[in-house]
Amino acid sequence: MHIAITGIEKVVEFLSDVPPLYSALTRSATGQAITTYFNMISSPRKSGEKDGPQEVHLILLDNGRSQAYRDEELRKTLQCIRCGACMNHCPVYTKIGGHAYGTVYPGPIGKIISPHLLGIDKTKDLVTASSLCGACGEVCPVRIPIPDMLLRLRKEAKNKADKDVPALEGQNAANNKLETAAMKGYALAASSPSLYHAGTFMATKMQNLIPNKLGAWTQCRTSLSLRIKPCIKL
Repeated sequence: MHIAITGIEKVVEFLSDVPPLYSALTRSATGQAITTYFNMISSPRKSGEKDGPQEVHLILLDNGRSQAYRDEELRKTLQCIRCGACMNHCPVYTKIGGHAYGTVYPGPIGKIISPHLLGIDKTKDLVTASSLCGACGEVCPVRIPIPDMLLRLRKEAKNKADKDVPALEGQNAANNKLETAAMKGYALAASSPSLYHAGTFMATKMQNLIPNKLGAWTQCRTSLSLRIKPCIKL
């Protein structure tokens, strides 16, 4: 008996679609012309055949994939062929490794797949673990716009979905009222030259009031010392 489990996005319409996918997979992953292992099972063993399983069962797993497919933008996530090219070029992944992501799919592609599989409330930190340098999108052989999707998922984690957009599980989980108020205050100050200069002036004068230890931030860092100088003197 042979039992295979695969996601619904792995199904192709024609057998002729398989060779181009395998060619793109190996070249993008390790630069090989062909994969080192390929096994094709067509059907259970027929009468007169000596090899092959007597039964073949194929289990198609959804697990949030149909939710991604309903969204015209996020459905591009399902184009992934798991070559790993985005991980090889990601500055975040190369520094922290795969186990730090805490999900089955690490790296840039894991950041946009895991919210559909586990819920964005459980993976909200993943979508922010990116510098948005765009390297993952440039090297992707199937042209998945990963940086654009990360921005979309960051928005989903902070805000409620539009009426015309299917809602993700755990949406709005990263919404923090204090953080929102702080960012609105900064936006107000940054849009006003007088408020901005007044704020930087006060920050410079009050730097001596900053404690030497600021929790976990200063355990491996020196204490903060503000030296704010205008780049252009008006």
